Amino acid sequence: MKENSKNFNFAMLTYFIIVALFVGLRIISAFGLFDGMGTAANWVFTLIVQVVVLFGGSVLLFSAFKKQKIKTTFEYYGCKKISGKVVWLAVLLGAVVFFLNIFVSSTFNSIIDFLGYEHTTSSIPSSYNFISLVANLMFSALLPGICEELVHRGMLLKSMKPLGMWKSILLSGLFFGLLHLNIEQFFYATIIGIFLGFLTTMTNSIYPAMIVHFMNNALSSYLTFSRVNNLPFGSAYEWFFGVVSSNVLLGILLCLLVLIVLVYLLYILCRKIFRTQLKSEFDRAAEQVQRELTKQAYLIDLENSKNGQAGQEIELADPRLEIIKKLFELKPTQTEKFTPSKYGRLLLWVSFALLSVLTVCTFVWGVL
Repeated sequence: MKENSKNFNFAMLTYFIIVALFVGLRIISAFGLFDGMGTAANWVFTLIVQVVVLFGGSVLLFSAFKKQKIKTTFEYYGCKKISGKVVWLAVLLGAVVFFLNIFVSSTFNSIIDFLGYEHTTSSIPSSYNFISLVANLMFSALLPGICEELVHRGMLLKSMKPLGMWKSILLSGLFFGLLHLNIEQFFYATIIGIFLGFLTTMTNSIYPAMIVHFMNNALSSYLTFSRVNNLPFGSAYEWFFGVVSSNVLLGILLCLLVLIVLVYLLYILCRKIFRTQLKSEFDRAAEQVQRELTKQAYLIDLENSKNGQAGQEIELADPRLEIIKKLFELKPTQTEKFTPSKYGRLLLWVSFALLSVLTVCTFVWGVL
């Protein structure tokens, strides 16, 4: 079996197991398995899902199927070093994605409202202290930012890449949206998933996607904290939507203006991230080539000394050409497209069907 087919089959088998375990946990949770834990029930459930199912499945299980070291799996998923500048640019990008997400989710919720969907109750809590905020940042932002990205922008995106760049980005993003098992989250999660897949592909690293994912969820938690405690961030949010809802024409103009600014910032930050990451890769390639050429010159000079030819001019390869070659080695190669086996396609469609049916059920009956 070719390597691409192996990777695809093992990824789809791992993902099917993840889906089955996740759905099973959601079902037994709906029947009150965790109710006896009181306020800790949500934290325990999230910990099991994120660490045991998602992280354990995508890293430990996939490594076991591939019979390879965990370090090799992380490298395969795209856990490659990024510069400090890219980190801060990704933080800013995450903030922009969060605000865009508010508009996308509001628009989609309006559509399903029109179709007769009754939203689950999500009232703002009466009290929200700093300890609760820290816990939310850990369980709702940090863990999903790492574990969910390893599954979708790591295992799925990389293993589906032989299908074609855009097909792998779209499919991994769609599965990301469906895995939320919630019609309210499906649309915007899919859009974010597609964007994160594109970001990961262009930077050749999963870390920017992890940072953006974390920032989106973290700002959502902080917004709730700010609204409950009447902090400036929450007050500004309330003021904006108060203005939008009080005057339809002014609200539309204001929303359009904010959207234009956010989309422009999204474009600028993405371009800066791509350029900065490319420059970092160029610098690392140049440094590696310089070390190799220095070592080569030393070995040639040592050999000439042994042969009594010390001082002879040493002819080395052009460093510029070597750096270009090294950059081509670092950038993701276009793998030959292939047709998945029946086994891989079956696992893909079964996972897709199961997640789709349950997501539709949340729209029709509000289950799970």
